[in-house]
Amino acid sequence: MPLDYLISVAQIIMIDIVLSGDNAVVIALAAHKLPAHQRHRAIMIGGGIAIFMRIVFTMIMAFLLMVPGVRLVGGLVLMWIAIKLLLEDEEHEITPDNADASAMAAIRMIFVADFMMSLDNMLAVAGASHGDWVRLLLGLLVSIAIIMTCSGLIARLMNRFPWIVWVGAAILAFTASEMILGDREVARFVVKTFGVSLNHRWEEDYMKSKTELPQFEGLAKLPEELKPLVNFEPGSVFSSPHLTYAGQMTEAHRDALLSVAGNEAEKKGIGDMYEMSRVTAPPAWVPSFLHSAIEPKFPVRYFERVQGRQYHWFAPLFHAVMVGLAVGIPWVITRRRGAAGGEGHSPAVVQPPA
Repeated sequence: MPLDYLISVAQIIMIDIVLSGDNAVVIALAAHKLPAHQRHRAIMIGGGIAIFMRIVFTMIMAFLLMVPGVRLVGGLVLMWIAIKLLLEDEEHEITPDNADASAMAAIRMIFVADFMMSLDNMLAVAGASHGDWVRLLLGLLVSIAIIMTCSGLIARLMNRFPWIVWVGAAILAFTASEMILGDREVARFVVKTFGVSLNHRWEEDYMKSKTELPQFEGLAKLPEELKPLVNFEPGSVFSSPHLTYAGQMTEAHRDALLSVAGNEAEKKGIGDMYEMSRVTAPPAWVPSFLHSAIEPKFPVRYFERVQGRQYHWFAPLFHAVMVGLAVGIPWVITRRRGAAGGEGHSPAVVQPPA
């Protein structure tokens, strides 16, 4: 087996493990109160179904991401799951009589949460597989085996240290808030309506394309109309040097960039950026209301409109509020129910024998 093939498989495994840490947490959250044998069954069945769906949808990710608001809906579902998991953790104890029903509920919860949280994972893994379904399947199977093992360990720790359950719910809520704020249609609505950027990911994911280059000396030679759109950013401790282009690249802009490229590496990088951001006509079968959803990047006017109005501080504030709601709502509800349950129930008075 070629070395580059093995490296690609290893890349898929690492991407999936790194991006699926929160998946392991939600699996453990849903199953940690079950008896050991049913916990294992819930993790295997619920996770297995979600894994199968993840593999299927990874192969058709380009179509899945055309659905407007898919990350928004996924984030809202995850918020509901985070709150529900904490409420059920406080309210219900697993007994021999309800263990089977609780196991099925955990399986359903694992499937829904793991699937929703896998949307972004699938996009990254699909790119690393380069369309090779064998490589994709091999990498996913190995990484999932590791994730399942971690889920069981985390579940046992949650039984031993109950505070971990609340930490897990907070992680789930943070993931949900990132999905909601990172949704393409949310970004489009805010930018188009208010002309502001509330998340640096909006610019990186939807407004700009970039390619790693050690240097690019052709900036000064660019036509005036291109200079506001093209920028070379030197590397730092956290990033490599790269060339960026804002908006949707036309063939004319691509050719202008190629004309000032100094070597083959720069030409290849410009070609890659063009593929990422080029203006394309949607296929005839795509409904008209989805046309904007499949554009590789927002039109350049969106990027120009948010310059000087980039309020990126909003993102961490939004994440903090969402985590606070996910943890605070169950805490308030359970405390009120506990207080209500204690009202009107005075201790029984034991009468002395006659």
